Amino acid sequence: MTKRLRRAREAQQRAQQAAETERANLAVILARLSTGVVSLEPDLRIRTANHAASAILGVNLETHIGESVVKLAETEPLLGQFVGVASARLQNGDREWREQIMLRAEGGRRVLMCACTELPGEADSPNGYAIVFDDITALLQAQRDAAWGEVARRLAHEIKNPLTPIQLSAERLRRKYLKPDAGEADLLDRATHTIIQQVEAMKQMVNAFSEYARTPRMEVSPFDVNALITELADLYAHQEKPLAIKLSLSRDLPPVEADAGRLRQVLHNLLRNALEATEHQDEARVEVSTRRVVSADSDLLEIKVADNGPGFLGDIVHQAFEPYVTSKPKGTGLGLAIVKKLIEEHGGQISARNREQGGAEISILIPMSVDAGGHSPARRHDHRRERA
Repeated sequence: MTKRLRRAREAQQRAQQAAETERANLAVILARLSTGVVSLEPDLRIRTANHAASAILGVNLETHIGESVVKLAETEPLLGQFVGVASARLQNGDREWREQIMLRAEGGRRVLMCACTELPGEADSPNGYAIVFDDITALLQAQRDAAWGEVARRLAHEIKNPLTPIQLSAERLRRKYLKPDAGEADLLDRATHTIIQQVEAMKQMVNAFSEYARTPRMEVSPFDVNALITELADLYAHQEKPLAIKLSLSRDLPPVEADAGRLRQVLHNLLRNALEATEHQDEARVEVSTRRVVSADSDLLEIKVADNGPGFLGDIVHQAFEPYVTSKPKGTGLGLAIVKKLIEEHGGQISARNREQGGAEISILIPMSVDAGGHSPARRHDHRRERA
């Protein structure tokens, strides 16, 4: 009897130890996942949460184990939107569901693919819920960019072919029939001028399509980004309608290794947008600032361009960098999309927001050193793994 009890106790200890080992292994696996995993009690108290879930939802859930996720969501905007969708599903009796959720954050929209399942319990009552979710914002954006790039390439090819003969024919008509003594010279002058003007406008649009679709190799070299910004600011200050630009440039900024031509194009686009946004302001102001942002695993250049115009309208601020999204009557909607593409080619990030004091602000972060493939040396291998 004693031996049987001892063997039973040893078997129980081994089973308990095996369970603890499995639990520890599961914890390690969850910690390494890039997918967010949260398990909830039947009353929606947090049972477990991994690091990815905290990062995606913008709150450290691991420090709130045992607390009600509903109460915690009252003070956390992103978590509040997430819990609002999940709790509504559970209240409707949907214990197993899958849904794409869009969260609105300060830096733009965030799209999550979520799946929920109930944890088995006694009888018909669940033992809780497991919610698994992944941030697919970058994936959807990449799909949209690829689709729009193909559309732009095809449109540019199909539209550009007939434009040149149209323009040449109109110019030939002007040379041949536009004579000072002709009775209908004024009508012919206006008609051919309109044709040439509209063809030129279409050519500019086609060039914008081509610019968005093309991906040439970058020409990386070290240069002084502050000098580049000062040169462009001086250019805009001496045009027909001068633009007052306040520069707040970091004095200890070292040379940046990037594509100077593309950064010039980025800044041109942003300054031109600021000029158009402030054209009806009595005292139009634009501010451009630079600073170096250094952390343990990154060395970045931050450039901010802000104006005192009306800012972005409504939900456009969340879609500002998507192709063909614009609030300007004459805009193609490709300017900021091209800017975003150029920044991403440098391995950087760009965001837009409306300032509390009024106006819009564009913030850019790019590595201080970029190779011709658009990677910073410190993150080149990580970037390849993320893309894979």
